[in-house]
Amino acid sequence: MKTRVFISIGSNIEAEQNVRKVKAHLDSSFSVTYSSTYKTAAEGFQGEDFLNLVCSFDTDLEPLGLREFLKEIEIKMGRSASQKGMSNRVIDLDLILYGNKIIKTELLDIPSSDILKYEFVLKPLCELAGTQIHPETQKTFNSILESF
Repeated sequence: MKTRVFISIGSNIEAEQNVRKVKAHLDSSFSVTYSSTYKTAAEGFQGEDFLNLVCSFDTDLEPLGLREFLKEIEIKMGRSASQKGMSNRVIDLDLILYGNKIIKTELLDIPSSDILKYEFVLKPLCELAGTQIHPETQKTFNSILESF
């Protein structure tokens, strides 16, 4: 059975080119819907502006398998171990929603805490799923954004 998932995408190294590349990677495996792309100042460090967006698709991959798939794309695109935390990055792919599951482990943070922390994650998510209910807060993503 397929599950609807949402992925946060970000890049600030050759961002336009890398967003195009990651879309090609994802489109080759899934039927993907993308939000608009938002330009966001680097947060927590000095760096080029980021391009951020959210995408959605249905998958039969389990959460850990999907996470691994996304990490493989990051590596193929040149993301290195030094590109962690608040730093410049070629590409950043984060699984932010997996259906309405709540999974909090060392490897998975679903729904991602970034949804409630960062407008650059929440705003594009609202474009695709604004009326959906956040699995933990039980509020719509639109109402969360309104109170941001």
